[in-house]
Amino acid sequence: MLTGTSDRQERFCAGDVVTLKTGGARMTVTHVGADKGGDWLLCQWFDEHGELRQEKFMQDALAREPRSISPGLVRVRRSAGQAGSRA
Repeated sequence: MLTGTSDRQERFCAGDVVTLKTGGARMTVTHVGADKGGDWLLCQWFDEHGELRQEKFMQDALAREPRSISPGLVRVRRSAGQAGSRA
C-alpha cells in the first residue's frame, strides 16, 4: 500500500531551481544523470562575486525552490561608485 509519506525521492529536471538542504545559494539544474552512486544533478549559480559556478550534487542533498523570488527576500547589491549617487 502506498502512503503519502516524504520517503519518495523528488524528481528533478533541467531548469528546476534548487538549494542544498543544508542551505546556500539558489542554483539552476542544467543536467540530470545517474551512476552507480545514485542520481545526481549538475547545477549552476552565481557566487557572491558574480562569478558563474558549476558543481555536481547528489539528488538527495537538494531541495526544490520556487522559480521566482519573493520581493521581501531580494537583496540589492550596489557597487561603491553607485552607493552615493542617488538622483
